[in-house]
Amino acid sequence: MADCPTWLEINLSAIEHNTHQILQRTGVPIMAVVKADAYGYGAEKVARAALSAGATWLAVARFSEALALRQLGIMAPLLVFGMVTPPEADAAIFHNVSLTLYSQEAAELYAARARALGKKARVHLKVDTGMGRFGVLEEDALFLAKQALELGGIEIEGIYSHFANIDSIPKDPLAPIQLRRFQVALESLRDAGIDPLWKHFSNSAAALGYPETRFNLVRVGAALLGIKPFYFEPFPDYLRRVVNWKAQLASCRLLPPGWGISYGHDYITQRDEVIGVVPIGYGDGFRRHPTNEVLVDGLRVPVVGRVCVDLCMVRLTRLLPLGSEVIILGEQGHESIFIENLASRWGTSQAAVTTAIHQRVPRIYIRD
Repeated sequence: MADCPTWLEINLSAIEHNTHQILQRTGVPIMAVVKADAYGYGAEKVARAALSAGATWLAVARFSEALALRQLGIMAPLLVFGMVTPPEADAAIFHNVSLTLYSQEAAELYAARARALGKKARVHLKVDTGMGRFGVLEEDALFLAKQALELGGIEIEGIYSHFANIDSIPKDPLAPIQLRRFQVALESLRDAGIDPLWKHFSNSAAALGYPETRFNLVRVGAALLGIKPFYFEPFPDYLRRVVNWKAQLASCRLLPPGWGISYGHDYITQRDEVIGVVPIGYGDGFRRHPTNEVLVDGLRVPVVGRVCVDLCMVRLTRLLPLGSEVIILGEQGHESIFIENLASRWGTSQAAVTTAIHQRVPRIYIRD
């Protein structure tokens, strides 16, 4: 039991296990994606666990995330997916952080700052094959690559793209179209004598389910963290769950019939009911939803009334002692609530569930 009302338990041994499994199944190096504080799990701890288990690269979305890892002494190859400001470009080049090349403006910025520093800006060229975010179309990839090299100060060490639907649609019809567009971009660069060392397209789902997309590097975030790679398939038996979200029961009382619970009295007791208070709320990342449940006393129990900022109420079958364990994510007895269950209930992505868990919920790291 933790010395706090609610906490996340994160199993580093499970992250290491998942890293080993993905390396074995893909046969290519892993870029561990630790953006958004490793989807809420803690970027430093996750990065160190993945690297210790054989991951080669790390990736983040913003330079501030990369700088934090560098300042913690993590010197592994590190790619920033998103934009950087001019001051950030200077710091990225100084700290040997690789940047995404996605436009003429980005090329001009990187080249100017690299020349001013007397160093090379390492970049990965982003090809937009159907996601509609960063990148150039396949027919423009060669032009941008040539332009970047002509500006000087830029080393194109990688090229990549990203799938739009591969984790959510069985036999995604867009996936082969996206793959072909990427191959067209690769071929155009090769024909011009430009052959970046690192070629990566696969996210967790593609890395594990579509071997032809692996190239020589796979980007894996969800699968390392025990999140289902495919929404439409069961959790793979070769991966392990990583996170449990627990709390301690804060109050437990027998309330009379007709007693309103929480704001607005959306729920009113119909008879004598045992109502428990759990110290989690939407301020912690537990969203308001009329069908929320948690696990208490080995049973699945309903959340009743509106979820508050810091608390929610549950209907119990009997009076329980204060401090009794409550499971928001994880297993208790024969019952379980997993990330995909909350994602389905709340109508969001699995990663959105964990990244929304507030930093005031302590992260407690365990090993087998």
